[in-house]
Amino acid sequence: MKKISILFLTIFSLTSAFGQTDQHGNPIFNNELISEEKLDNFELTSSYYNIQDNISNKKSSVYVNDNPTLDDYLKFARDLPSNFFIVHKGQNVILMIMLLQRNEGSKTTLNYNIVNPNNGKSMEVPCNVFGEITEKRVDELLELKIDSTAKILDMPGGKSFLFNGIVYKIQPYDKLKAEVIELANQLISGGKEIKDPVEYIKKESIGGKLDFNKVLENEKQSLFVYDGLAYNKKDFAIYLWGKKVKMIGIKSSKKATKLWEEINKRTLTEPEKKALANGFNGKSE
Repeated sequence: MKKISILFLTIFSLTSAFGQTDQHGNPIFNNELISEEKLDNFELTSSYYNIQDNISNKKSSVYVNDNPTLDDYLKFARDLPSNFFIVHKGQNVILMIMLLQRNEGSKTTLNYNIVNPNNGKSMEVPCNVFGEITEKRVDELLELKIDSTAKILDMPGGKSFLFNGIVYKIQPYDKLKAEVIELANQLISGGKEIKDPVEYIKKESIGGKLDFNKVLENEKQSLFVYDGLAYNKKDFAIYLWGKKVKMIGIKSSKKATKLWEEINKRTLTEPEKKALANGFNGKSE
């Protein structure tokens, strides 16, 4: 893969997200270009922060040591950002979107850190494409051959990665990028599409962009684990709906519950109500 140099963007985003710097005050996090493509409303540059050029590179701000252990590789792979996207029109950068993964015990939380370099503002929004390790990290760990027993497993809930004796669910890159494109479109539109959040949600919740029953209908698994809790497919669709309507502008889980019941013309069961509240109130700091 072709190396690209986006030092200014890397400094800006890393400082916003982590404040990490090397001894000279320069947060250098080496990366590789995945793709550059023109979409309807913008251009998207997709990059990957690799392991090999950082973990044992003393010039990198995320250097670990000269001879990393398997545990070091795994911690680097899961704790540090993997995927980074630049939304731009020609040389004019509009947004920078970095996927952040936070791991607390068995609990994994995924959020996008979104930076507007034109005004310095940033925000975090939930990522709805779950995984405990990104697909790009898995590809590189297999390529590095540091664990001879490492392999990809086909599981009922999707592909997983066996590394150092433990299995981790893989976050599919194509679904991640699709969500980033959708998010960028919403932000670039200036809210025109969702000028009236309630009407937009009513319109899209059955058969539209917010119909997560439809999104999950081809998933073979019966249980979905997120934030350390297991949901059946029906409840997980409600969980994702709760996350999404908060992003769109609904102010409380109570209002979201009333709106869901109005749209679906029935009362939520207690497990469904809990799933919606968990999705709505999920960490996004």
